[in-house]
Amino acid sequence: MRLDKILVPTDFSETADHALDQAVALARRHGSEILLFHVVEPHAEPPPHMMAMVAEYIDHMHAAAVEALEAKSKDLRSASIDVRGDAVRHVAPTEAIRNMVEAYSPDLLILGTHGRRGFRRLVLGSVTESVLRSVPVDVLSLGLDAPSISADGAFRRILVPVDFSEPSKRALERALALAGADGQVHVVHVVHIPASPAFYPGPVFPPSGPDPSLDDKIHTHVDEWLGGKDASLDIRVGEASGGILDVCEERKPDLIVMGTRGLTGVNHFLLGSVAERVVRRASVPVMTVH
Repeated sequence: MRLDKILVPTDFSETADHALDQAVALARRHGSEILLFHVVEPHAEPPPHMMAMVAEYIDHMHAAAVEALEAKSKDLRSASIDVRGDAVRHVAPTEAIRNMVEAYSPDLLILGTHGRRGFRRLVLGSVTESVLRSVPVDVLSLGLDAPSISADGAFRRILVPVDFSEPSKRALERALALAGADGQVHVVHVVHIPASPAFYPGPVFPPSGPDPSLDDKIHTHVDEWLGGKDASLDIRVGEASGGILDVCEERKPDLIVMGTRGLTGVNHFLLGSVAERVVRRASVPVMTVH
């Protein structure tokens, strides 16, 4: 898996610094360039009589951000990391990040997650969750308590939830590439009740109970995707995100890699996406793959 360019949005919080540490470890392993990116948010247009004062304040915020980015970049360059910083002004951080993804074309976007917006975050969703739904690149998201990856940027144990969609197939491919020869990949499939993935033939749960050959069918499907590569498999029954998180607590992986379908609109508001639920609650970094 090539990681030539890594984009790291930062708000200069402790969580964002933790995300940057992960980017640095990966950059050392893959020889990546890091673009450290900050969005200066003018939240609303001020009244006419305050325009000059607010404009001066925004200029001050922008200058301070540029200075902070340069200080961080200088420290990383002294450690032989290829890095540059950029600050833009935008009223919508998610849109600014999308614009930067389009302009920079990174191989990976790394975001720190934190719930500092309280009730507003629960109602509207965080910047991280908005980004997960809207950018066409892999996103590595992690909270402040998520363990750091090894200093050499290697993931030793990777958990891959699959639902047999194309995004989950790509997630498995990413995980196998990241694990390399020394890493371990563990696949989990959660048979969701009452819904079932489209690949299940016939009634998966007839009145007499589940199809007794279902486990064999799942193993066969996963083996086809692995193409002879080594990975273990866990099959659970229940709600998808809960099953994934249960396996995560049992297996203690360094990373979860999972596909996301980018649900939006009413379906997303009512149901949420499995990937976002896992990102919100996982104790380890989560890489989402479109």
